Amino acid sequence: MDRFDTIVVGAGPAGCLAACRLAARGASVALVDGSHPREKPCGGGVTMRALDLVRQSVDLPAVPRVAIESATFEHRGRAARVALRPTAATPALAIVARRDFDGALLGAAVSAGARPLRSHVQDVRPDGSGWIVATRNGDIRGDWLLGADGPGSLVRRRVSRPFDRADLSIAAGCYVRGATSASIDIAFTDDPPGYLWAFPRPDHLAVGICAQADITTSGVLLAAARRWIAAHVEDRDAGITQYSWPIPSLGEAALRRERHAGPGWMLLGDAAGLVDPITREGIYYALQSAEAAARSLGAADPAARYTTELRATVIEELLRSARFKARFFRPAFMGLFVSALQRSGRIREVAADLISGQQTFRHLRRRLLATLEWGLMVELFALRQ
Repeated sequence: MDRFDTIVVGAGPAGCLAACRLAARGASVALVDGSHPREKPCGGGVTMRALDLVRQSVDLPAVPRVAIESATFEHRGRAARVALRPTAATPALAIVARRDFDGALLGAAVSAGARPLRSHVQDVRPDGSGWIVATRNGDIRGDWLLGADGPGSLVRRRVSRPFDRADLSIAAGCYVRGATSASIDIAFTDDPPGYLWAFPRPDHLAVGICAQADITTSGVLLAAARRWIAAHVEDRDAGITQYSWPIPSLGEAALRRERHAGPGWMLLGDAAGLVDPITREGIYYALQSAEAAARSLGAADPAARYTTELRATVIEELLRSARFKARFFRPAFMGLFVSALQRSGRIREVAADLISGQQTFRHLRRRLLATLEWGLMVELFALRQ
């Protein structure tokens, strides 16, 4: 049986970056995944701060991407356009094909010395002070187990518990082949409460809609996405492919009770529920968790160090988003938000920085106060549930 210092299950962004960092330090790392790299049903938006985390590890120019120039927010027929001010070197938001982006990260991990095992994991079980991972091609053993295998994580089910339905969103939509754009569209929906997006990928338009899994179904969301496509996309003759996918979307209480590490194991990215509850953006948080995991495995108590670092950075940001989410998708708030975007250039600048990941929820209230748009500040934060 092959033995490794660390077994990483899942070769998405979190798993690949963690494997890359650990292998570069000389650790023996197995990166186990039977499907990556593959196209993933998501918008594919990668923020500036996420790009900054991987610039030294990934040959980004080799990853096909679309630099976004603007975003249009719409609610009940009212719309406001926000300029994202990209440059050739540093796009405010890049839209990538996930097969290419994840593939570049996988290549970086392999180049650093991680051993890729292209096999599906069938089971995970403790073995003394380590772990045995059973795959279709045989068993391997590792001292540490990193679960980066997505929202349906097998590792999570073995070391913790699966997500409750209330802790998940459903993202459903369509790839519209042959259609593209230099802008994104975001439409807020009242029934179910959520939002629809149209993100231009390098060779198609990714249109999706997202809402909490306990209040809707993929069929309802797919029908809404198709109605939007029929109304807004002219060039859709090249074909439409439907998709649906679960996304962690934890509320404040669920985030506080999450356990992200224990004896010999850590959960990363979507498997740890590290996704913004409002935007459902998870790539940046996945990469942050990978960096934290790699740093923590060099500490005296890796599980405690990882938990402390996550809570001081990622979890604090997600908690703020979760608290804001309680009011964000209310129809009254959506109307005020779009109205604020229409009336105030300063608020549009804040929105642009939120989209690009440069504006965090931690300093959002302070930033809005600094705009001196006192009326808008009252409107945006004085709503009560």
